[in-house]
Amino acid sequence: MLDQAFAQLPGLEDFCTALWSNWVPQFAMKKMRSRASALLEEQMTPAQLEEELGQWKRFQLAPTPDPTNQELVGILWQSRLFQIFMGAIGFFPPDDIDLRQYMAPLYADLDELVLLREEMLAKCSRGYIARGVLPYWQLVLKQQAPHLYLEPFLPKGRPLQGCDLACGWGRICLTLSDYSQRHIHACDLAESSLTSLMKLAQRRELPDVIQTHRVDILDLPFEDNFFDFYLAFDIFEHLVNDVLDRCLSEMLRCGKVGAPLYTETPLLCFCPQLTHLQNWTQPELTAAFERLEVDGKRWRLRHYDPRLPDHFTFVIEAGRQ
Repeated sequence: MLDQAFAQLPGLEDFCTALWSNWVPQFAMKKMRSRASALLEEQMTPAQLEEELGQWKRFQLAPTPDPTNQELVGILWQSRLFQIFMGAIGFFPPDDIDLRQYMAPLYADLDELVLLREEMLAKCSRGYIARGVLPYWQLVLKQQAPHLYLEPFLPKGRPLQGCDLACGWGRICLTLSDYSQRHIHACDLAESSLTSLMKLAQRRELPDVIQTHRVDILDLPFEDNFFDFYLAFDIFEHLVNDVLDRCLSEMLRCGKVGAPLYTETPLLCFCPQLTHLQNWTQPELTAAFERLEVDGKRWRLRHYDPRLPDHFTFVIEAGRQ
């Protein structure tokens, strides 16, 4: 069926190659095609594939979706065909596992995390993801450090309200190093992601800590000055400038002065097939945050190390006015 899809939709094969090249070397592309083909046979009928290909043609998604069109981000991530292409790299974990056995250790410092990241990237270059030895969801769990980027900036000794924005299956809110006196609001528009998150939270023994909300991240259903911290992994690169401003402003409205944000936001790895709409340098991303002020509050970069170029800590500070 995959070869049929490639034949029916010119540019689809190039789309997949560009997408998978983010994690897979060229010599392993044949393996990726085989993995995607098997998933396609399992999860879609020929009639469903025809319908999906028709939608892709209408929106001109292949070989490259319009990198200025915000609407296409939602269309792609809700596409069953796109989910299969992402499933080929192991993007989504099974719902019935305990994530604790796959989580990163408490790295002693950034030096240790940087070395681990280099090891993980080397494994990707040798085709580990293509062979299924290192699925993407396991890769990302090893490359985050909330105890270094979040915990040092949190207030102590009182209950805290946190928000995992565009939480997906919970890759960050389910893997914090400390849940004492924490209540986390996991926010996403995809009901399927929220369902997966809660199943994983049950296995993680965290059902009372995490509450899911199906919401538009540009219109958060929370009162002013509600959150003590934010988590946001792989979201801001999917937002065009005006939408990004609205999102960051809404976060300022709902966040308290002093609230940190731990974000993983890729720099200089632009891939429209992965629905990237931004291709920032570190100064450009920092400027995008720090130019805003809402209700006397603004973002300020507090922690960044170029050896781990995608990880940032921003903190809400009192504004100039």
